[in-house]
Amino acid sequence: MEIVEIKAQLTMAQVLSHYNLSPNKKNMLCCPFHPDKTPSMQIYPTTNTAFCFSSNCKLQGKSIDTIDFILYKEQCSKHEALLKAKVLLGQNIIQTVTTQTTTDYTTLFQDFKTALTRRGRCNRVYWVS
Repeated sequence: MEIVEIKAQLTMAQVLSHYNLSPNKKNMLCCPFHPDKTPSMQIYPTTNTAFCFSSNCKLQGKSIDTIDFILYKEQCSKHEALLKAKVLLGQNIIQTVTTQTTTDYTTLFQDFKTALTRRGRCNRVYWVS
């Protein structure tokens, strides 16, 4: 799924509801990126963007979209924000963390060795531990 498709399908309302945030009837809310007593963040549902009017916000006068909102809220990388956006859209992304043992490395090495020798790039590959 491309970034453009994610931005087109994921609405700001979905992102806000995921973080238990709800704008008032003027589409304003207290900015989650700095201490705020009065609503300073304007939500624009037609463009799925948000803008904080506060001068002490870390957004520094920048309009953000749904992916940027996730990025700043989670304090993560753009890639991680895109993965989170896909999850919010309902796409299950399975990330398994496994500990690789010596047998895993041996299998990986054998596959690598087979691939290299089939292409005729080298005659021998050595395992150095």
